[in-house]
Amino acid sequence: MSNIKGKIELITHPYSFNLLQARMDYARLTGTELVERPYWFKNIETKQLYYDLYACLGWPTEVTDSTNGLPGYAAIVGVVRPNDSITDPPDPLNANFQLLDEAESKDVPTLLKECVRLRGEYGFGVHKNLLRVWLGDPDRFFTPLALYNEALIAEGGERAAILISPPDDFYTQKIFDNYVRALRSTLLKDTQRFFFGHNYILQNRLREFKKDDPCVFAVGGLVFSLLNRVRWMDTLGENAFTVKEDENEF
Repeated sequence: MSNIKGKIELITHPYSFNLLQARMDYARLTGTELVERPYWFKNIETKQLYYDLYACLGWPTEVTDSTNGLPGYAAIVGVVRPNDSITDPPDPLNANFQLLDEAESKDVPTLLKECVRLRGEYGFGVHKNLLRVWLGDPDRFFTPLALYNEALIAEGGERAAILISPPDDFYTQKIFDNYVRALRSTLLKDTQRFFFGHNYILQNRLREFKKDDPCVFAVGGLVFSLLNRVRWMDTLGENAFTVKEDENEF
């Protein structure tokens, strides 16, 4: 579980503390709530930069007497950071989303193994918050998850556990409709912000489209949450209490 070679490295601005202080001061002067962080992430293989990376999980659907249900789904999505340019500076508020990798399985333990593989490949541990939490349903398959986490914790300590947190508005009635609409809004031809890369599970399932599909639910919930709160940036209040002169404290 711990021998997965990662593709992601942490990039910290050489004057991160000073840069963050300057951004915070500017935010106060302009009344801006969101502040860009002084660090980001880089794919070692492709050189692509990311403001942040996120993990989402959709459990397999219920087995009935007429169907075996749909497989569960796990994915990593990156918020793309363009290369810095003096003439064309990046716009973090309207960053694109890139599906980096995905996996599916009807078997819960197998799906959890895929979660460990995916997070390991995409930088889990290079920053204290990176891929620490998966967005998904925290209430289903509670016992299999707890047993699997026991093994993870025994091998790698408390931080090795797979933590699951609900996407925004998860407990609202008929939320699947909102998640689908959020995802589709980022796929519109003229304003596309979500890109599939070389991944096909989500693409194919969107074409087939079945209600409460774990694949669409997982990514839709993640996109909905990202759009709602611009999670890859910090609020001024958060920064005011977390900034330290030691870059490792970010």
